Amino acid sequence: MKLIARASLYVLIVLTAATASHSWEPFDRVIAVVNDRPIVESEVAGRLDRLRQRKNVPANRLAYERSRLLDRFIEDSIVLQEAEQQSIVVSDEKVTNHIKKLMARMNITSMDDFKKRVEKVENLPFDEYREDVRKSLITEQVMSLAIGVTPPSRKEAMEWYNANKAKLGFEINVKHILIRPKNPSLAEEKRVIAEINALRQRIVRGEPFEQLAAQHSEDPRSAKKGGAIGWMSLAELDPYFANQVFRMADGQLSGAIKSGFGYHLVKFLGKRPVTFDSVEDRIVGMLFQQKLSEQFSKWVIQRRRESEVIIYMEDYVKA
Repeated sequence: MKLIARASLYVLIVLTAATASHSWEPFDRVIAVVNDRPIVESEVAGRLDRLRQRKNVPANRLAYERSRLLDRFIEDSIVLQEAEQQSIVVSDEKVTNHIKKLMARMNITSMDDFKKRVEKVENLPFDEYREDVRKSLITEQVMSLAIGVTPPSRKEAMEWYNANKAKLGFEINVKHILIRPKNPSLAEEKRVIAEINALRQRIVRGEPFEQLAAQHSEDPRSAKKGGAIGWMSLAELDPYFANQVFRMADGQLSGAIKSGFGYHLVKFLGKRPVTFDSVEDRIVGMLFQQKLSEQFSKWVIQRRRESEVIIYMEDYVKA
């Protein structure tokens, strides 16, 4: 009763403040309370809208999907409260450094390009993506302290690699020249394609690919190395780019290839199965996340039982 009274008081305060300042705005209703911490309807509704944009959710599944999203918010609240008790803080700098590591792995040098990719692929505003990264880093620290999950050994990673090598696909080694359209117009697209084709003809006539890449490529990271990207797995590359380049033969020079970053002129150097060294960090991370997820599920179920959780969502469906 005491918790319900506090939640009701919170609702009254928010409603009064909203009426006083913006009486025409709809009230953001509290749909759950976790140890006196409210979760409001708009948070869950926003995530549900984005979920429905990614996949078809039948009307008879809406309540279930909404309930599972609310469960995630409840779990996040429990983790964040534990982090506060443990004085765990993940700074903006740590979040940015983590994102830069992801960018390096994907061979993306521009933060603007990474933002566009996140918002397109994840269908999520970049600010929310950053907060999800922060929550993930906080969760890892909470779990390390609360249940002592440790990363897997190199031996465990190697065993997983040997058992799953055939599923990991290939790496390709290419050099490229990237030209970015300055705007989305058809005229600009034609200009860039013409520039790519002109560079191709110069290479065919004998000019070094590496020299032209250094002079003309708008990918500063690879331009310094004569256009060399180095060995990269197909999964790390833009899907449309990877699909076209994978079909090339050793030594082949492409025409204009379009990707999410612009247009590329590609010199194909080779293809090989994914090596352990190139994926070791990702395998270790994946196995660690699996351990973390298993232990986290047990931990959060227990902490939820120990917490005061009240759900006001009328159509909430238990898992």
